[in-house]
Amino acid sequence: MTTTTMPPVLSWPRRAARAAYVVYGAAVIAAVMVPTWFATLFVRRPARALALQRLASRLMLAALGCRFVVRGAWPPSGTGARVLVANHTSYLDIPLMLAALGGDFVFVTKSELLGWPIISRLTRAGGHIPVDRERAASRAAALGRIVAALRAGRSVLLFPEGTFSHDDRLRPFHAGAFRCAVTAGVPVVPIGVCGVAGVWSQHARFPRPGRIEVDVGEALVPTGGDDADEIERLETEALRFITAALGHD
Repeated sequence: MTTTTMPPVLSWPRRAARAAYVVYGAAVIAAVMVPTWFATLFVRRPARALALQRLASRLMLAALGCRFVVRGAWPPSGTGARVLVANHTSYLDIPLMLAALGGDFVFVTKSELLGWPIISRLTRAGGHIPVDRERAASRAAALGRIVAALRAGRSVLLFPEGTFSHDDRLRPFHAGAFRCAVTAGVPVVPIGVCGVAGVWSQHARFPRPGRIEVDVGEALVPTGGDDADEIERLETEALRFITAALGHD
């Protein structure tokens, strides 16, 4: 049996296409993020800043060819704050959640991202909550801000895995999100995000065109029982829904 090798010259069109897409992706992100950053300089209300960020996220994903579909219990029935918990797949998750989900919510993000001027401004303008996971004091302060936001009527989006892998493999959940829900007495809404691994692979610099599915579960309502038992129950039920949404056993 003989094998044939593709002549090296044939790889140049592919390399050129990849380089062109990197340039295009960088141009899209700059064209969306810079005006959004500038607009937030004149916005004083976090809800308006969030609306700008939602619009920017939708424009950016559309320009990059990242389509998404939302299924399940969204928009939620009733009123009031909720703790939204989703599996963490990539840096695309926050723009995706902003684009896919309506309503007034803040998200929890890594404090190291505040070192990026544009990201820092967008985070502060929207009233989002940074946390340094390596510092106990920062984690405690973030939990306090989450509970305060919930009691003020703003929903909060968290990724209970704390970090992500470039695939759909779930990491163990941390209990912080569920503890905040029990403390504030608000429901937990589990969200399963599937398909990001095919849109933004581990070695890619930017997302590529593709389809992402966002499955939203029914609200899990605290019953007011023993705090430890309630935290464990909410975590278990949220994990069960997200696992099923990703098609895991």
